[in-house]
This record gives sequence, C-alpha cells and structure tokens, in this order.
Amino acid sequence: MSMVINLKTAKRCAFCKYWYDPTNSAIEPKNPRSNTWKFDDHCKKMCLKKNYEINSTAFCNKYECKIELQ
Repeated sequence: MSMVINLKTAKRCAFCKYWYDPTNSAIEPKNPRSNTWKFDDHCKKMCLKKNYEINSTAFCNKYECKIELQ
C-alpha cells in the first residue's frame, strides 16, 4: 500500500534524512515537478536522531527533508 503526498506541506519520516533508508526503497516520485511523491505507509526504519524504529507516516520536530524541493 502507498500514500501520495506533497513534500512542501506533508513532513513524513519517509522523506526525512534521519530516517535510515539509504536506498530510498520506501519512496518513489509521482510528479517531482509539483513535489508529489508516493511512499510505503507500512514501512518502518530506524530514526538516527531518536535511535528506534519509526513508521514512515510519522513526523516530528527534527524533520529535515532529504529531497531537494523545486
């Protein structure tokens, strides 16, 4: 299952540089020009800031986007 979001408005852990997914296996561009991306909403990875697994749909105040926005 996947969710579609706009990166400028939705700050989800799947797109955070601290969410450990070095191959970006949980994210996929849908329409990068309009900052629309898909991500696996059932995926969990380690947060490098909090040191525990977090769901891709989560968010927090330490969020920093790993995608360069246009």
